[in-house]
Amino acid sequence: MKNKMSPLVSPRFFSEKEVAKHCTKESCWVLLGTRVYDVTGFLRMHPGGEALILRGSGRDISREIEGPPHRHSENARRWMEQYYIGELDRDSTDEDTETLRPRKKIPESTTEEEEEEETSAINKCSKVDEETDLVDWRKPLGWQVGYLGEKYDTWVHQPVDRPIRLFGNDFFEANTKTSWYMVPIVWMPLVIYLSWYCYTLLAQERTRLFITSDYSILVHKYSFPFIFMFGMFLWSFIEYCIHRFVFHMRPPAHNYYLIMLHFLLHGQHHKSPFDGSRLVFPPSLAAIVIGAFYLILRQTLPEGLGTSLFVGGLCGYVVYDMIHYYLHYGSPRKGSYLYGLKAYHVKHHFEHQRAGFGITTTFWDYPFNTVIPEQTF
Repeated sequence: MKNKMSPLVSPRFFSEKEVAKHCTKESCWVLLGTRVYDVTGFLRMHPGGEALILRGSGRDISREIEGPPHRHSENARRWMEQYYIGELDRDSTDEDTETLRPRKKIPESTTEEEEEEETSAINKCSKVDEETDLVDWRKPLGWQVGYLGEKYDTWVHQPVDRPIRLFGNDFFEANTKTSWYMVPIVWMPLVIYLSWYCYTLLAQERTRLFITSDYSILVHKYSFPFIFMFGMFLWSFIEYCIHRFVFHMRPPAHNYYLIMLHFLLHGQHHKSPFDGSRLVFPPSLAAIVIGAFYLILRQTLPEGLGTSLFVGGLCGYVVYDMIHYYLHYGSPRKGSYLYGLKAYHVKHHFEHQRAGFGITTTFWDYPFNTVIPEQTF
């Protein structure tokens, strides 16, 4: 899976002075030994924040990669290779400021425009070695992954930085993608309406919770905020269970359909964790699960109480999806709660896929012994 330049393309060489110039948010380069990496596109994604990378820009960061405070995982090192752009030429002089551009061995009849187009195509496809990868990235992956069998689990947890096409049909493919803002647009009006509805229903003082057939407790309207918050707390447990036992189930190697289902539900997110169009759940599919939870609560509890719990849980789901998106694309302030969550979640993606299942909170990881261990040296 490690990215390599095409054998037909010579590497680009850069002087130390030239590498040192690229130390801003607009153009950030780093070195690993003599290998040069353009990590500009990774600044916002870095779990430690932009500042940590910018402090090492233009120089060798091998020591930071090895740690302390954090020794980067094999997946993180593999991910790094996607930003490789060339080699350091230590023999170049300070006047050597021009980059040696990669040139493909082409027939003399090929024009400069054609050469530039071919070089551009190589750069676009260089994030995955299409010749050695286990799937054909030129075709939809949804129908291919089931054939990987016992190789699937290893393959799906080797992340790449490129979008994934799941289906050949444009309509089906479009319905697997969702912009982050669609989640609050669709669900928050329902949260607001149901909150008002529940409060007015409880205000009628006719909602009672029966402990026994002869003893019941009046559910007062002023208890609504507490029921609402308890619903959010319950959602955090449901979130943990779904993430651990559904999204991270290990499909049997011989079962084509379970492997495909796992990839569609969550595997594609681990394969391409920074695909912004698939970081939140499509409302059309989420509605099925949300509707099921609503029916269960309405059948088991009085209407005012069950709906109050449901609306709290629904709000918790919206918060979960928004936090999940932010953990991948946001830049929280160092030392903040979200900063710790971002580092924790990135470790889950790159290093500890069988632990760290909490998204909005790490609370449930403790009683179920799935806490990502602190790294020691």
